[in-house]
Amino acid sequence: MAEASTVASGADARQSYSGVAKAFHWTIVLLIAYMLYNGWTADDVPREARGGVMQLHAGFGIIVLVLMAARLAWRVGHPAPALPSDLPRWQVIASRATHHGLYFLVILQPLLGLTLGITSTKSNLMPFGLFGLQAAPNNAIHHVAGLLHGLNAYLIAALVVLHILAALYHHFVRHDAVLKRMLPFVKA
Repeated sequence: MAEASTVASGADARQSYSGVAKAFHWTIVLLIAYMLYNGWTADDVPREARGGVMQLHAGFGIIVLVLMAARLAWRVGHPAPALPSDLPRWQVIASRATHHGLYFLVILQPLLGLTLGITSTKSNLMPFGLFGLQAAPNNAIHHVAGLLHGLNAYLIAALVVLHILAALYHHFVRHDAVLKRMLPFVKA
């Protein structure tokens, strides 16, 4: 989820992301992968273990929200490296739309999850077993939040796949440094 920036010439387009930006990116990538897997397989977990699984899911969701807020704050003072200057305009627009979409949806997802916990009428979800979320039980809001949380997970997955395909396109077809500049321990 490296954010698309401006378009620039050769040397600027090869500039790597900072270590902090890479750490945010890859930590959030790992958490999102875990969260999607965990959310999609929760019904397969034995009923007696499901509560613990969902406590972890909620806890990691809160961590994703905090990391995304920190990442946005970091981004304000540390813009993303410029895209290659020869990138077609439609690809620049698609890149920006994908990145903004990912940021929006990844922030929205834990907010929807918190809404689920707050409005639950059945159980008091406790992230990492630390504190209860159930504050305003409401079946109607809970149902809508659940539908949106599920739909949003699929939208995130779709944009992640698009993001990965675009990175691979840059690496294997265009042979530019767009992918390399976000890889850990690599200078582009």
